[in-house]
Amino acid sequence: MDTAERPTVRFIAGRRMQCKDIPDEVLCDAVRRVPVPRGPGAVPWRMSWDVQAALEEVTGPVPDRLFLAKIRRLFAKGLLGGCDCGCRGDYHLTEECQNGTAGCGYCP
Repeated sequence: MDTAERPTVRFIAGRRMQCKDIPDEVLCDAVRRVPVPRGPGAVPWRMSWDVQAALEEVTGPVPDRLFLAKIRRLFAKGLLGGCDCGCRGDYHLTEECQNGTAGCGYCP
């Protein structure tokens, strides 16, 4: 979906969509479905736009700010690692980080 066409608000049952409307496991599954880069020195990080597209295949359109808010909640719960500033993401499941030995710099 083109950036100019992206929704800024989505309504569910007459109210604004919230983080609680996106189950944690659905977003974690979206991360799992995005292919991991391969090759020498590749790390299991996914780009934010790829993860959001995978999520939207299941949930329908998700506003960018809501997507980022949900990502931040999963970071706080320790389910995902990556960058939550709104850049490219580098999202990955913390279980892929092999207890921090992958050197991602995001996971505890």
